[in-house]
Amino acid sequence: MKNLLFIIFALVITATGFAQSGIQFPKHDTTSVDKVYPYVLPIWGQKLTDRNIDFQLPFGFNVNYVYNQMSLELTHFSMNFYDGANLDDILNPETLNFKETIARTNGVNLRADAWILPFINVYGIYSKNSGSTQVSFQPQVIEHGLGANGNIKEIRTLEEAIDVDPVYFTSNTWGFGSTVVYGWDNYFISADGNLTFSTSDLLEETVKFFVGSARIGRRMTFYNDMKLSLYFGAMYRNFVDREMNSGSLGVPEMDEAMNKAMDGLLNLTQERIDFWEGMPDATPGKDENLKDLNEKHDNLTDAQTRINDANAINYSIKKEIISNWSTQIGFNLEISKNWMFRGEYGYRQGQKFFMTGIQYRFGF
Repeated sequence: MKNLLFIIFALVITATGFAQSGIQFPKHDTTSVDKVYPYVLPIWGQKLTDRNIDFQLPFGFNVNYVYNQMSLELTHFSMNFYDGANLDDILNPETLNFKETIARTNGVNLRADAWILPFINVYGIYSKNSGSTQVSFQPQVIEHGLGANGNIKEIRTLEEAIDVDPVYFTSNTWGFGSTVVYGWDNYFISADGNLTFSTSDLLEETVKFFVGSARIGRRMTFYNDMKLSLYFGAMYRNFVDREMNSGSLGVPEMDEAMNKAMDGLLNLTQERIDFWEGMPDATPGKDENLKDLNEKHDNLTDAQTRINDANAINYSIKKEIISNWSTQIGFNLEISKNWMFRGEYGYRQGQKFFMTGIQYRFGF
């Protein structure tokens, strides 16, 4: 079960810390100068030098620490055995009733970039992350077709939610992206987008993730020529393909949390069976509901036995980010033309983001 929870949630946030780093900040000056631009990039670098416009060195390398916390929703969950038995009708998001699911990750990412044009930066990224997933669920039994018109449903929910112990994981992520920046006087705006790919031995598919962001800010220059840029903006994160992830994993035995869930569903179903058996024979819908509930009870008993005895199962999952957007605030401190230090914090209900790192820039 812990491996399965890792599959569901571990890889969805490893790619979210790769916002643009380093701010290209042209300094407008109409004074022409006679000076040779010594580097191969950016294109038009000589023209900007002739116009006495200040801009960053063309190549950079970043080392960043990134922390992410994200709330997720599981919209599809199913598993079946190699003999063809399928559990979708009794083990699904509706019956398991997944509650708050929190995924956390932290790690170091490496980023190499180049200014192709004075206002366009391209970069490649790699990250190795570790983290944990915390999930809880509150099993429920739903009876459909009640009432005179057969359009009423009744829900019986386990009194207490079942918390699963945190699942710890590692993952690898790589990708690429681009940043567009424009500056005027002491202000700037930027837009950034990147596509990342995350892998694990437990997944058959690679998880693809998109991050987009926009920022606006102001730069201040100090007497020692150090420069501080303060900014705020927004970040958007989502899966690129919305298909389900699938795979196969060994399950020698179910852990305590899932056994509690199965026991809870069995008890709730038995309570409804006892209720209907106690009703008069003339009660409308008694026979139909007893037939349905007894069938569910038998299927749950069979499913619990199968999962406990299975050596391996197939699974498929689909997950959604509850809040795709977050507000970002941050700073970029240019210590010198070669060294920069940056920090950024993002927040929205269900989301937290923190990044800090150092950048070295150079030219050739």
